[in-house]
Parts: sequence; structure tokens; C-alpha cells
Amino acid sequence: MKNEISAYFYPRGAGSFEFQLPTRIIFGEGMVRRLGGEIKQLGGIRALIVTSRGMLERQAVKYILADLDRAGITASTYSAAPPEPSVDDVDTCLKFANKVKPDIVIGLGGGSAMDVAKKTAREMAVPKIMIATTAGSGSEVTHNSVLKVDGRKKSFNDIKLAADVAIVDPDLLMTMSAAGMVSSAMDAMAHAMESYGARKGNSIVRALALESYLLTRDNIGLALSGDVEGRRNIAMGSLMAGMALISTGTTLGHALAYPLSDRGISHGLSLAIVLPYLMKINRFDAGHADELKSFRQKYCVIPEIDWNIKEMASEVAADERHLSNNAREVTLQEIAAVYEAIKDESRNAGRLPRPGSAPNKNIDLRRETDEQHHEKVP
Repeated sequence: MKNEISAYFYPRGAGSFEFQLPTRIIFGEGMVRRLGGEIKQLGGIRALIVTSRGMLERQAVKYILADLDRAGITASTYSAAPPEPSVDDVDTCLKFANKVKPDIVIGLGGGSAMDVAKKTAREMAVPKIMIATTAGSGSEVTHNSVLKVDGRKKSFNDIKLAADVAIVDPDLLMTMSAAGMVSSAMDAMAHAMESYGARKGNSIVRALALESYLLTRDNIGLALSGDVEGRRNIAMGSLMAGMALISTGTTLGHALAYPLSDRGISHGLSLAIVLPYLMKINRFDAGHADELKSFRQKYCVIPEIDWNIKEMASEVAADERHLSNNAREVTLQEIAAVYEAIKDESRNAGRLPRPGSAPNKNIDLRRETDEQHHEKVP
């Protein structure tokens, strides 16, 4: 892919704006080893690590726990953060936290684990450190937590949800499956594109978003091959997309993705699915839309869901918060056409056999888990 894009002329939003990034960011290979020192700097001695069951088997987690023990920090682990968490999951985590009484919360994982960790820390009024083990959500730097309420996605926005410290260590991506890496990277590209075209955008946001998009788009293949620089670049791309989202919020991409998520497809994969169609609607790098769709089809299977196109399109059309922030207005017919195309894509691809999380294989990411996102390592 060429390092250039063709983009629709987006409203520049010239004039006054605010840009706030309260989180201190630590980026680089091996930087997760600084966790103990960062906890102490924030005054912590009893840490609660919020993660998923699958992450407990990862070598990185074992190293982290050993490092904290050597630093004299007591660590309790809550490993029941599920994919697509709800407010009830936060309540369950809070009950556990109230028993162990941490003075700092560590979120370790993808967006789901970090969103539970951020909301838990916010409710307990304790500092928090987020450690991203995927490159897609950007949750380590955003001040929102996306949780389901009565089965529907809801974004809780509060500056007090922002992490005190975010650690982005590209080495933590080493065990990601190919499918997990592709869906996460396309998740990040959707975030970048939405920020770039958001009506709430500004020049700082667009600089971050554009660089994020290009870094991620042009390095997915390298990262999949195990290239260190490629992995580093998609980690940086995801981080920058999260930084851009702070000021703009999300737009049409999330509006299109939510009906898929509400019907059982993971949020990251939902955004990866809609990304090529979003690119064409918003006229952003549309020349690469089909190429990215083909790339996604190589690694990810679209699960079969209840394709009630009329209902799904109506849900999007009613999402004024996202649509009013989009670069251009969209019609109900355009929205319905996207879901018809996705439905056809899923039916034409067929239901491929699920091969686990082996690299360079298709995988059904209906429910995105760490077992699927990461390879098991000894």
C-alpha cells in the first residue's frame, strides 16, 4: 500500500477547541517492567490487576506478577473480565475489590478488561494504570468506558475514567493470533478515520489520526510476519488513534458497529467488518477499501447473526450522537445497503471450520477472548 490517501474534504472546524490528555504515556519494548516503580510513584502498595482468564496463562502476566512481588507490592488478580462487559460485570469486580481493598487498579488486556478496570477504579476513587495487550481499542488513554446496559452498548464518558499512566509495550503483542491482530488493527484504523472526519475535530486531532491510520494500514502485514518494527508501529498507531478519540468521540463507524455488537459479534471485529464500507461512505482512502476488506476476509470470519436489516438500519439512523458528528450525512438507504453487503459477504464466505488461534488462519471472533487474541506460550 502506498503512503498516501485520498480523502473527502472534511470540515476543518477552525476556531476554538480543547485538547486534554491527562494520562502519562510510557511506550516501548520492555516498558511493562516499569510497572512496579510506577505503582510506587502513585503511592500504591496493594494492586488489583483486572484482566481475563485467558491472560493468566500468558508468560507476560507471570513476569509482571513476579516483578511486583520483588518490588514488595501485594497483587490481587481479578480474572473474570469478559468480552463485551456490562455494568453488572463492573459490579462483580467491585465486590471483589472491596474484599481485597486495593489502593491502585491495573487494567491488563484489551479494551474490555481495561474498561472494567477504569470503571472499577473510578468507583473506588483510586489511581489506575492501563496496560494494553492488543493494538486496537486505545482504551489505555481514553476517558470513557464502554459497557452494556440492558444488552445495549453505552459509553460512559468522564475525565476521571482516564488512566494516570498508560503502558504500551509492543512486546505484549507477540502472542497475538493473526485474526486478533487484524481485527484489532482495523479497529484502530476505524478510530483514526472517525476522528479525522469528526465534526468535533481540530488540527491536532487530524494530525494524530492521519499518522495513526497510515502507520496501522501500512504495517499490518509486517506485524503479522513477526517484524519487530511492524509490531511497534501498529502499537503506536492504536495509541495515537486513542489520543485522537479523546477530543472528537466516535462517529458513523461506531453507529454501524453497535448493532453487530448487540447481536453477539465482538466490538473489535464489528469495527473491522464495517471499516471498508465506512471508508467508501465517508470517501476516506476509498481506493484501499476493497484491499482492506480482502485482507480482513483472509483472517476473520463474519459470524452468522439475525440479519434483520430494517431493524439494524433503523437503530443506526436513530443514533443522533454518532451521526451528527460524522463528516457527511448518510441516508437510511445507505445504511441498509451496508448491512446487505455485509450479510452477503458472510453468506458467500461460508462457515469455515474454527481452527483455534493459530496464526494465518481464519477464526470465528463472535465472542472475542484472550484465548483467541493470543497464542498460548509455555
